[in-house]
This record gives sequence, C-alpha cells and structure tokens, in this order.
Amino acid sequence: MINIFKILIIILLIYFIIYYALESFFDFENIPKEYGKNIDDINISKDSAGIPKIIHHICPKDFRRWHQKWFYCYESWLRLFPSPEYTHMHWFDDELHKVIEEDFPWFLEVFNSYGENIKRIDMVRPFILYKYGGIYADMDYYIYSNFYDDLAQDKVSICESPYKGNEEITNALMSSPKNNNYWLLVIDECYKHRDTYVLLSTGPQLISKIYKEYPQLVHVLPYPIFNPPPWDAHSDNVKCKHYNTVMW
Repeated sequence: MINIFKILIIILLIYFIIYYALESFFDFENIPKEYGKNIDDINISKDSAGIPKIIHHICPKDFRRWHQKWFYCYESWLRLFPSPEYTHMHWFDDELHKVIEEDFPWFLEVFNSYGENIKRIDMVRPFILYKYGGIYADMDYYIYSNFYDDLAQDKVSICESPYKGNEEITNALMSSPKNNNYWLLVIDECYKHRDTYVLLSTGPQLISKIYKEYPQLVHVLPYPIFNPPPWDAHSDNVKCKHYNTVMW
C-alpha cells in the first residue's frame, strides 16, 4: 500500500513538472498567449537595454488643426532633445489603425469599436511603447530641461497626476524600454473596460489601476517637477509642464 502511494506521488510530481515546463507563460486572459511565453516572473521583461532615445508624439497631420500652444511645446522638445541623438516620431491621429493592423491585428476589432477617437489615441500608446520603447508625450507638454537621465532604464516611468480625485498617474508623459510587461498588463485589462468612459476604458484610470496592482513595475515621476498643476507657483526645479489643452 505504501509503495502504491509513493508511486502516485512520483506520478503527480512528474505531471506537474511536465505541465509547468509546457505552460511556462504568464496567463493573460485576453491577449495571445505567445505574448506571455516564458514570462515566469512579471517583474522581468524581455528587454532591459534601457530607454531608446525616441520621442513619440500623436497629432493631426494638418498643422492647421494644431492648438497654438502645441507649436511652442513642440519646439521645446526639438531644442532640448535634439536630433540626431534623439529620433522624433510622429503618429498621425487618422492613421493610428496602421500601428494595430501591422503589428497587433488581434486587437483591431477592439480598436475599431471605440466610439470616440480619443480612446484610439489613448490606447495606441501602450502598443507604441511596447514595440519601440522611448518617451511618449502629449503635444501640449512643454520642456524646460532634458530629463532623460531622470528616467528609470529598466522599467516604465510615468508622470504622477496632481488630480488625485481622478487618477494616480497620467498617460500624458510616459517612458519605457521595449517589450515591457507593464504594457501587456494594461492591454489585457483594457478589454474589461472597453465600453466604459474614457478615463477608465483607455486613459489614466486604466494605467493607474495596473500601477496599483503592480507598483513595483512603475517609476513614478513626481508631479511637482514633471506635471505641476496650474495652482502651483513655478519652481526652478520644474523640468516640464502639461498645458492640458484638452483637444479630443
């Protein structure tokens, strides 16, 4: 009887060893399983080579549709993050579907289903940062000094929000290495909120939700330095400012 029990224990051990060897991926619920392949630890991403020196902006192709402050802000990026050291990539808001079609076709149905274009503008950001890495900034972010050295090189950095009633962090200024697991978590979560209001379905509340669950994955850029609210007096320590032109 004892020998039979030992044999059963050995069989079970062999089963679990084989099972975990074959199923060694993070179990994402909504995105293709190959994206979680070999993720045994969500804290360890595939690429930790640092933040690529790429600046991403999303904007209309037609300059006549730009808010007046955008020109002022954009000039600050070109001046303080100069080429050729930094590559400036522009993603035109009427062509964002191409990013999904070409590299993430499995998300296209959700992407096209959004009733408001701001949701597509919001939700393409995790995909861009996952594929390319770099720094994403809204067009209404003005730069006072180059802050590349303030960014964590082994994880995402996201600006803290001063509007704590809405969200903990904001998707207006973010940086990331390529292929970072945080964005997979955000994408996987977005399916659950696809039909809700903008802030939760694709915006700051969505990324804040993942941050609260996995705070170790995010280096938070403090808002007094990177996102001071209008009621704060300007300080010499401020490195950039979000003007919140709110052009949806």
